[in-house]
Amino acid sequence: MMLDVRNLTFSYGQRPVLQGVDISLKAGCVASLLGPNGAGKSTLFKCILGLLPGYTGDILLQGEDARRVPLKRLARSVAYIPQAHYPAFNYTVLDMVLMGTSSRVSAFASPGKAEVAAAMQALDTLQMADFAHRDYMRISGGEQQLALIARAIAQHSRLLIMDEPTASLDWGNQIRVMQQVRRLSEQGYTILQATHNPNQAYLFSDEILAMRSGRIVAAGSPRAVFTAPLMEELYGISAQVESLRDDCIRVCVPREICALECELP
Repeated sequence: MMLDVRNLTFSYGQRPVLQGVDISLKAGCVASLLGPNGAGKSTLFKCILGLLPGYTGDILLQGEDARRVPLKRLARSVAYIPQAHYPAFNYTVLDMVLMGTSSRVSAFASPGKAEVAAAMQALDTLQMADFAHRDYMRISGGEQQLALIARAIAQHSRLLIMDEPTASLDWGNQIRVMQQVRRLSEQGYTILQATHNPNQAYLFSDEILAMRSGRIVAAGSPRAVFTAPLMEELYGISAQVESLRDDCIRVCVPREICALECELP
């Protein structure tokens, strides 16, 4: 397994946040983590990334205890892609991606030819090579998100942790980013993403993990997990899940909207 989380528990002081979380992801899997605000998704990510070491239970990266992995090697094993990034200076896209190679150079050294080549290869993987010398702050939100994914690829990390990577994007850019995520999974990358979009999770995931009150309450294939009762349990909204095209697509909508539509002339 690329990632094994076993009986993970974490508390902020006396307040428990994660309670016996179990996750197993194989190489090449896209897993979407669904759950309401405050469910513990960000805390889970921080534990996996080594930012919150005070947990109990185990986090195994390709079978190795994450606690025993040196920080530099951990940075090469796991990469993080935030919702958005607003740097203090207007770097070029290439400079942003080069930041992903920092674990491979000494503290005060500049990136060399090998790092530049790795950054350009990462951009090329995402069809972003033509953007290398453009200003990061002057490209679209979707292009910025792809640049952040390229930065993660340049780390040579095979496990990508994505925290709502399409939350601030328009529908077109959401699709473009998620299509690239699927292509990365086909190349062997493992992606764990948090999302508040259940329809997106169904379309692009191999596995859906549902989280509530610090626990994984459901896990499995999108067809097995993505149901109206689960959406109601997670979000407290009476929902209806409609199947389209022989169940290739499922759409989750509030029942009140369905009832309203039925009443319209």
